[in-house]
Amino acid sequence: MSVQSEADNGLFPETGSDGLPVTSLAREFYTSKIWFDRDIEQVFSRRWLFACHISEMPNPGDYITMELGETSIIVARNKSGEIHAFHNVCRHRGTRLREPGCGNAAVFVCPFHSWSYNLDGGLRAAPHMPDIDKKCYSLKSVWSEVWNGMIFINLMSEQPKPVADYLRNADISGHELDRAKVVAVKDYLTKANWKINGETFQECYHCAVVHGDSLGKLINPITTYTAYEDSGDRTGDEGEVEFMIYSADLEDGQFAPGVKTESMSGQFVSKRLLGSGPEPQPARLISWFPNFSVGAWPDFAVIVDWIPVSAQETIFRTRWLVHQDAVEGKDYILDEVVELTHLTNIEDKKIVELQQQGVNSPAYIPGPYHQPLEDDARKYIAHYLAMVKK
Repeated sequence: MSVQSEADNGLFPETGSDGLPVTSLAREFYTSKIWFDRDIEQVFSRRWLFACHISEMPNPGDYITMELGETSIIVARNKSGEIHAFHNVCRHRGTRLREPGCGNAAVFVCPFHSWSYNLDGGLRAAPHMPDIDKKCYSLKSVWSEVWNGMIFINLMSEQPKPVADYLRNADISGHELDRAKVVAVKDYLTKANWKINGETFQECYHCAVVHGDSLGKLINPITTYTAYEDSGDRTGDEGEVEFMIYSADLEDGQFAPGVKTESMSGQFVSKRLLGSGPEPQPARLISWFPNFSVGAWPDFAVIVDWIPVSAQETIFRTRWLVHQDAVEGKDYILDEVVELTHLTNIEDKKIVELQQQGVNSPAYIPGPYHQPLEDDARKYIAHYLAMVKK
């Protein structure tokens, strides 16, 4: 069935006067492998995707792999300190060079016939093939960029617009995340479609109920999550609706009295604040389609990305960062840095899995979004629909 015929059959939600969907998506979008494969091809393969923070690859030869559907990417730091990304596919017979994970390597050697590659992806040697033109058999490269200490990759064949162009209205430079370090990484395997994870992340209509004993004690969900400035380019490349939400400063009216940061106590959990200025940096939050968010607080930062695994499975990955000079046990206690976000993630994991179970039922009928408390989720889905309708 073509996308057009699907639209004619009413599969896509109706839109309001503001051009945004008024209901959630039909069942197929959250359950179908056909739609999952389309999401990988038409969304994730055409966007900048967060890979890792530079502190996770400090040394020459450090690398990580990224798994996205059938695609596997190696992101590596070469001997000059430059970041390179390339497909995890040997140019001889297509064997995977590295299994999922991270490590350090002087060269990448294929386990099948020992073709070897330099850290920039160039072919180093092909045993018993002395006449091969090495320049013709480099690993297939992937676009990569570093923005505020965060590494992004892009699978597009043509050079994409730079990350900084998309995030030009989002200024977190004062937190100097390029001088921060990752102190914890946790993966939460949620049995729910990536869009259910994404929609839930964009709104706080659920916060008073789901996070009443955690995040809900620190914020006013009515003022906080409707105060984000819609700073995205609403007519991005090729006219699609761009989604980037940025909060320049969460002020006292959005926090409970006395709250300074997003911790269980509401007080700083690291004595060594982010940035280098004399005053604490303001709390700044970014959410960027399709699966990236960073919360930069005065004393620590949280980077989140949600990675589609299958039509009904998503890895919700969270990284916690503190200043690179902060010393554990002296400047911060790791459990205190992690505690609130971890609890919030556990609560969200439960609720998105319950939603997926309900959506799987033939009784599911898309219901109306709350306006304005779910407007950011509406914008998120509007961007999604703009991409998959192409």
